[in-house]
Amino acid sequence: MFAFFRRMTKNGFAMLLFGIVILAFIFTGALGGFSRFGGSGSSDKDGGTIAKIGKRKLSASEAYDYIRRDYLAVRQQNPSIDAMTFVASGGIGKAISGYIAAKSMSEWAKNNGIGVSQKMVDGEIASIPVFIGANGKFDQKLFDAVLAQQHMTADQLRSDIAEDMVRRQILIPIVAGLKTPNAMAEPFARMLIQRHEGMILAIPTTVMPPSDKAPDDKAIADFYKSHIERYTLPEQRVIRYALVKPDEVKPTDAQIADYFKSHASEYAATEKRDLSQIILPDKAAAEALLAKIHGGLNFVAAAKTVGFSSEDIRLGALSKEQYSEKASPEAANAAFSLGDGAVSNVLHSPLGWHIVHVDKIERKPAATLDQMRGEITRQLSESLTSKAMTAKINRIQDNISNGNGFSDIAHKEKLEVVQTAPLRRDASDDQIVKSLVTPAFESGKSSEPFVATITADKLYALAMVDHVIAPAAQPLEKVKNQVVMDIRHSEMVEKSRKLADDLLKKAKSGVPFAQLAAQAGVKLPPVTPLAFRQLDLSRFQQSLPPAIIRFFELKPGEVALIPAPDESGWMLMKMERLVSSDPSKEAGLTAAVQNQFQNMMTGDIAEQFSNAVMQKSPAEIDQAAAVQLEKRFLSSGGSAAQ
Repeated sequence: MFAFFRRMTKNGFAMLLFGIVILAFIFTGALGGFSRFGGSGSSDKDGGTIAKIGKRKLSASEAYDYIRRDYLAVRQQNPSIDAMTFVASGGIGKAISGYIAAKSMSEWAKNNGIGVSQKMVDGEIASIPVFIGANGKFDQKLFDAVLAQQHMTADQLRSDIAEDMVRRQILIPIVAGLKTPNAMAEPFARMLIQRHEGMILAIPTTVMPPSDKAPDDKAIADFYKSHIERYTLPEQRVIRYALVKPDEVKPTDAQIADYFKSHASEYAATEKRDLSQIILPDKAAAEALLAKIHGGLNFVAAAKTVGFSSEDIRLGALSKEQYSEKASPEAANAAFSLGDGAVSNVLHSPLGWHIVHVDKIERKPAATLDQMRGEITRQLSESLTSKAMTAKINRIQDNISNGNGFSDIAHKEKLEVVQTAPLRRDASDDQIVKSLVTPAFESGKSSEPFVATITADKLYALAMVDHVIAPAAQPLEKVKNQVVMDIRHSEMVEKSRKLADDLLKKAKSGVPFAQLAAQAGVKLPPVTPLAFRQLDLSRFQQSLPPAIIRFFELKPGEVALIPAPDESGWMLMKMERLVSSDPSKEAGLTAAVQNQFQNMMTGDIAEQFSNAVMQKSPAEIDQAAAVQLEKRFLSSGGSAAQ
């Protein structure tokens, strides 16, 4: 049951509906800072063709960006996944299929006259948080700086967003209104709150009596050879690196003045109004309601008489221009001519007949240059510093691409070089080391320099693998005491297994757990009662222990024996009974299950539609190009490097 619900959240087509272009990834550096997600650029310019849909060529370079995105998404869930494992699991093929599916949808939309306007695209861009300045408005200079940092043009971004908006126009109406019947959701809700009751008896290895006889040299040598991996040090790498920090850039007085002048509209006097409005489709009904308001009926109470809650009618603080877009210029003129607390006459717009109430008037006086100097200085300094940092990193990347070595680049950039101690792949001493080891171990045995991100936009490192220390078994003399301890532990594990098997047979014959513990011959921990509901366990952030998963698989009266982690013993468990409950007593449970089913159906229907679109215009995949993408991906260790 748990796996079922977890799988639903991983449905790619369900996620497709809520933002095919994941802008947060692009603009927070999650794509490595040097690759873009999609777009509709020419394949000839973008490094070859991966597929054709009719006459349209699909860019291999763009497909590589899809591969990078999927790889990074997988690594966010499991950082231990490397490029080789991703490829082995079919990640390349899945990413290319996703790219073709997205482009097929866009091509189908174009052929069927579905599109978006430039104004809609620009409105979407203006709402992206990373482009919003400190004053809460879209900042063109910040927009330009972010795109420059991502090596992306405004046209490419607009193309990405336009395609995303078109796909949402197609898919969202198709799945809108899906609803799971209560009769379907309630049985699953009941399963989630069904309590599984039982008990568990732990049989720890540590309670077993150790052997009186010490192992001889032959036994020690044999155990050492048969378990040599335990005594082998893993591969280690020594890394040389130099931190790349931003040089703070302060704006000049002229730059500050120019910024203030170019953003004059932001610092001008403004007036916003907290508005509430009731919209009715019929003019006569609106006039009748207005008469009641003039007669003394509270505006909110009046709204309730026609089916609107206080939240439904509240618009919040809007400028005249903003309200004009929501209603009409005529309605905005009328609403902004009213005093605080006043109610408008009946106003008309394409949406219907409006009655507007002015909840509050907010007026902000114009700001002077002296008043804004500190804030403008901060914004410009951050922007200029970020640009300088980007230029420095690009310069270093260009030097690497031109074949310059680590020492030459560090000398040119006047960077201080540090050499680490031998590091394992799982090293996590500090943030810098953690950021270096993954690319260092994914770079093969290459000594070529690379750039690692320590903190996006703030701290980077130029690094290289100085040398590799191959895995090596430690001499027996050095680990002899550990081998002896391991032999004794192994003997105790074997004894605990024999005891556990004996207790399992007795438990299956009906001997109570308390009696089993008393007859074990060693002092075991007390029998522990178990009582779990799947609903409670589903709220755990970590994965469930195997013992709990096995407990839920048992039928009433059934007994099972499972190993404890790390050879620490055994767990004998019994499931005694199932206790049912009424799902209606768990607030919102049935509705939550319905939502989960609806998410699943949303993904399935979207996938079916996408498959139908692709069948109508089948894509011809260039398998040789796909192989080249895989080679490129592996040679770069999954990085965005060309």
